[in-house]
Amino acid sequence: MTERLEAKLGLYGVFAVSVGAMIGSGIFVLPGLAAKIAGPAVVLAYFLAGLVIFPAGFSKSEMATAMPEAGGTYLYIDRAMGPLMGTIAGVGVWFSIVFKAAFALVGLGAYLSLFENLPERPVALALGVVLILINVAGAKTSSSFQSFLIALVLGVLAVFVLRGAGSVNAAEFQPFMPHGIKGLLSATGLVFVSFIGVTKVASIAEEVRRPEFNLPAGILLSISLMVIVYPLIAWVMVGTAGTEALSATVTPMTTAAEQFMGPLGVDIVTVVAIVALISMANAGVLASSRYPFAMARRALAPPFLAKVSSRNTPLASTLVTGAVLLALIAFVPLLELAKLASAFQLIVFSLVNLAVIAFREGNLDWYQPSFKSPLYPWTQLFGIAGSLILLTQMGMIPMIGAILIVAGGVLWYRAFGRSRASRESASLDALRIRDTERLVTMTEQALARPGADHVLVLSWRGMKRRRLREILQIAADLTRAGGRIDISRVDRGGSGGTREEQAWALEIEAIAKKVGVQLSEIIPCAIREDHQKRINESDIDLLLAEMPSDIRENKPFVRDLRWLRDNAECDTILFRNRGLEKIETIVIMGSGGPYDVLKISLADRIAQREHASIRFVHVVNEDATEAQLASIKEYHDHLHTMITLPTESRIEPAEELVDTLARLSRGANLVVIGAVASRFRLFADLADRITEMMDAPALVVYANLSARKTRLSRIIEYFIY
Repeated sequence: MTERLEAKLGLYGVFAVSVGAMIGSGIFVLPGLAAKIAGPAVVLAYFLAGLVIFPAGFSKSEMATAMPEAGGTYLYIDRAMGPLMGTIAGVGVWFSIVFKAAFALVGLGAYLSLFENLPERPVALALGVVLILINVAGAKTSSSFQSFLIALVLGVLAVFVLRGAGSVNAAEFQPFMPHGIKGLLSATGLVFVSFIGVTKVASIAEEVRRPEFNLPAGILLSISLMVIVYPLIAWVMVGTAGTEALSATVTPMTTAAEQFMGPLGVDIVTVVAIVALISMANAGVLASSRYPFAMARRALAPPFLAKVSSRNTPLASTLVTGAVLLALIAFVPLLELAKLASAFQLIVFSLVNLAVIAFREGNLDWYQPSFKSPLYPWTQLFGIAGSLILLTQMGMIPMIGAILIVAGGVLWYRAFGRSRASRESASLDALRIRDTERLVTMTEQALARPGADHVLVLSWRGMKRRRLREILQIAADLTRAGGRIDISRVDRGGSGGTREEQAWALEIEAIAKKVGVQLSEIIPCAIREDHQKRINESDIDLLLAEMPSDIRENKPFVRDLRWLRDNAECDTILFRNRGLEKIETIVIMGSGGPYDVLKISLADRIAQREHASIRFVHVVNEDATEAQLASIKEYHDHLHTMITLPTESRIEPAEELVDTLARLSRGANLVVIGAVASRFRLFADLADRITEMMDAPALVVYANLSARKTRLSRIIEYFIY
């Protein structure tokens, strides 16, 4: 059962987590580096970075009120543009937040050294362990700790600005932009990392009371405050210490405080810097631990990460996040890589703004935010353009790092998540589902076709006669009158013309004659590449094979079969045989979107030949709206009118997809299910998991869509789905 987190955080808790994720290295470490790049214009750089973050704040506030669940950026991009983009965002944002938290803890060394000559890394590791334990105790404990820290830090920063304003020397601001616009934009890209934590509070939206008000209010209040506070502090620093002095230190706050606060002021600022860096690291651990938790709940990460402890915290996710944090502290030189977190966040914020556009334009009934971003879509377009402009100023290393993180997300999705994902995104709704009339027309056309023109049946060495009879019978049901049925064996060591091959051919002829199947050709045993060539050159439109019950014993055949499924230019059906008896009821399974046209047409052909009834089984997320359920029912009604045989429909919201599909399919003699082909076989396909729960034999349908789509649609669906 999917476990939910308890809502405990109020407006100040949201504000504290949001501000705490910003205040830290962005003001206590980075101003010196930014001043070296932009000179006095570092003040303007902080302001510009704040302007670029505002659209993302509006967009996240809107989406958070529509989807107040744990996961934040990952969840929104996943639902807007599909699980691939969601996985990239989840992996990347999780990494960047942990990265920033580790960076803050290591940065403590420079300030701690002002008191004692302490070893930076061991101290950072010890503090990291403490923060992990605090977060294991629960979000309420963590938020209370965060609230205390933020009140202390903001109070000292206010004193810093008020005391320092009277000591500002206007001459320190001349010339204002010594390195021109390029220097200003480069510094803006650098200090952008100061703001990236502001929207991370959306990742704990599930734990917020009255999210329709507290989430947007907390996010937008914290952005507004920091757009004022950051430039003011930078103004005081530059005006009192000068850019030359700031550029030469990694503790610019204390360098400025020495000019007007004296030794006591320096000590106070140092303590506050340490507290602020701890605060930022704590907010990072709190927010980042929710990303693996949310991904696991949506089948894109191992299920143990979705477990909730007795204290209502995602224990496993927090511990895994903490382990990565400690590893980064111990082994990675973080200061030199500060721009990496900023560069990837610029990409993610572009996707965040794009996600709102996808939701709005998708006209989704369930997308009902209580807060809506102003000036849509211009706000989002400004945020996308601003993020991409700053990204070009980050340099090659950050760009390469961001690309590597994206590549890692793609590989993780292709290896783990793709076969398990069963949802439709807002963008896919627009690409596939929204045009219902076209879908219905395609289904009508498919049902009007009499069957496949040319079917190739594959067997393996030692396949039993009963199984050969049953798969040939299915081939006959799927082939039009006068169509061709060929049969062959896949065997890496086989060769035609041998006595064994001749005996096998005679046996096949006898079996086919007994079941009344007219075979066009019995092909000698051949390797998979030869079969691929025959399929592509002989206009074979359907490949049919039984998946052996003992996969380990027939591992070479299974490997070759999957290779052909992924590389041959035809539709593929893998038959999972559990004893094919008289077919009276056929179940067509669906989950998350309209049924594949191919899946319906194949099931209808078998039902026509066997005089069977058809049951449509459709499982949706447990939080599906009435409008969504009504939409699916309407689609089923269209199918009922197109199919001449008896039909029934079962639609059910559920938490557990696999178990529910198995229950709704009881009593069927044959199950037909669609699947997504994947070249990565590290984990079982979702279709595999479902069919393993079935008592009835199943046909797993893999549609060859490459010939039916434009190049643009193939590119879009590849990256989205």
